[in-house]
Amino acid sequence: MRRPEGIWKYLIGVVVLFWVGFIFYTSIFRPLHPLLQGGIALIFALIIVYLLYPISMKLLLKRKSGPLMKFLFLGTESSPALFDLLLCGAGVFSCLYVIVNWESIVMNPGMFETQHLLLGAILILVLLEATRRSVGIIIAVLVGLFIVYALFGYKIPGRFGHPGFSMTDILYQLYLMTEGIWGMLTDLTSRIIAPFILLGPILFTTGVGDTIIKLSLYFGGRITGGSGHVAVASSSLFGMLSGSSVANAATTGAFTIPLMKRTGFSKEFASAVEAAASSGGQIMPPVMGAGVFVMAEFLGIPYVKIMIAALIPAIIYFVGISVGVWLEAKRKKMAPIPKELTPTLSEILQFKTMARFILPIGTLVVMLFLMLPPQLCAIWAVIVAIALFLLFEGSFTIGSLSERLKKIYDGFYDGIARTLAWLMVMMACVQIIVALISLTGFGVKISEFILELSGFNKYLALTAGMLTAIILGMGMTTTAAYIIGAAVLGGALKTMGFDPIAVHLFIFYFAIKSGITPPVCITVFTTSAIAGANWLKSAIYSMKLGIGGYILPFLFVFYPAYLMKGNLLEIALALIGGSIAMFAIEAGVLGHFNVRLNIVWRTLLLFLGILMMIPKPIYALSALVIFLVIGFYFSKKQTSL
Repeated sequence: MRRPEGIWKYLIGVVVLFWVGFIFYTSIFRPLHPLLQGGIALIFALIIVYLLYPISMKLLLKRKSGPLMKFLFLGTESSPALFDLLLCGAGVFSCLYVIVNWESIVMNPGMFETQHLLLGAILILVLLEATRRSVGIIIAVLVGLFIVYALFGYKIPGRFGHPGFSMTDILYQLYLMTEGIWGMLTDLTSRIIAPFILLGPILFTTGVGDTIIKLSLYFGGRITGGSGHVAVASSSLFGMLSGSSVANAATTGAFTIPLMKRTGFSKEFASAVEAAASSGGQIMPPVMGAGVFVMAEFLGIPYVKIMIAALIPAIIYFVGISVGVWLEAKRKKMAPIPKELTPTLSEILQFKTMARFILPIGTLVVMLFLMLPPQLCAIWAVIVAIALFLLFEGSFTIGSLSERLKKIYDGFYDGIARTLAWLMVMMACVQIIVALISLTGFGVKISEFILELSGFNKYLALTAGMLTAIILGMGMTTTAAYIIGAAVLGGALKTMGFDPIAVHLFIFYFAIKSGITPPVCITVFTTSAIAGANWLKSAIYSMKLGIGGYILPFLFVFYPAYLMKGNLLEIALALIGGSIAMFAIEAGVLGHFNVRLNIVWRTLLLFLGILMMIPKPIYALSALVIFLVIGFYFSKKQTSL
């Protein structure tokens, strides 16, 4: 990413402020028609992406290119090239045409001229290049493959063949229909996800991040292996605000990983704790990953229903990581964090400290439970956070106010330029894939294929779904992997009688788990770089600590109690039994429980843990009694690790 200077810096600043104003207006007053809403947001996104992302950062940093090459194609580290401006201008013009003529387009379906198809082709190419620059080549390649499939499907024999579509059909569908580029994902990102993208950086800017660290140090630091628990607590809280595993790992990991290493954890284990906890941030209510907002739209239900359904699995997941940290700390005979490194209760309970944390997040949660539009809830949380910051974080002199306003602008800049811009162009590209999946019937064909291959065996179908979601997540962001996974797998799993929310959460969980699953585990790459650790050893530890994330999806598709559905006893057993079960499961996978465990004991503990997680009294209570006896037996043995 470039560091713009001079006129380019001011231009991006103006675009950021206009986009922020647009988000506030459409969130508070009313969203626009999808063609208008998406068109305006894409204009902002394309300008920012083409000004910030060169055609190749690697070539730019090599500094071997001549002046002409830099002027025409590469640009500099602070300014774009002519080619960037031409592509940006072409994309902006294509969007402007739709914005100016949106009523005519909507009122006259099926009517088009040659220039419309040309503009559509230009916009698609510009979006593909913008996505390649900012996110990577995988999604752009997938779009290309689906276009080829749509064109030449008539040449494919058997199940996956189709009558075929002309380029005219494809361009018309993608550019002039609301099911194309301007479809649900583009509209959803510009309308609902955008305010939540602003929320995270603004909360960090206004001091919530500092409060989270203090709370994590105070409560987590008092437990054996306190530095690891600080990482778990802070990552879960940061993650629910950032919605990105990698961003979470980079933000909190810079503080927690050195702290864990300093207090006695190995660098691989410290890296793994942060990676596993950061991955879980996207499943932690109240603000989960961006994919969950798409999920709510797919399912046609309020976001708050998914938030409630996701709560028990998220709690159990983080309990599992904390248990793993505790067991490792016991093995290494580690003490809690020294008192001099932890804040006092009086520091935490100061009005400013608690207000800047409770009031914005409280506003968000209360408004969500009142079933108000999610974008309105997020914007009011942003407004409350900014108001508190302006009122209580300094004096009212011009200099002090200017400094605070500058910090607020920096928060908006981080949200818009560093996250929302690339997310917007990526979601438009993913929308192209979704539109072509629908147009060609590919999703239905895949569903039929999975059902036929599995012989309607639920376990085989779920395993296929798990592997597909993990593989997709290795090549793209969690949100994109979830959307494509839901488009091609959702139908097959629903056909087998699984609850729709459970199906979508199943796919979402495994799209997230790809971040810690080798060989391409980008979250682990991030934390191991911070820790200076071996990434493969870190990934193995991370999978062990985050094993709950691999088990829970299979449980909640069969046992709705994990999603807050069913009678109170089953829901309580799911929460309590699942949490206690993580002691047995983590001891089994880590191989120690006050003493080193052999394979027989490890297998038995894993079996008991799984049994405890079944929310039926006869299974959960029987396994719990046996586990307590084993725990008592090992507690009396001499520590041998």
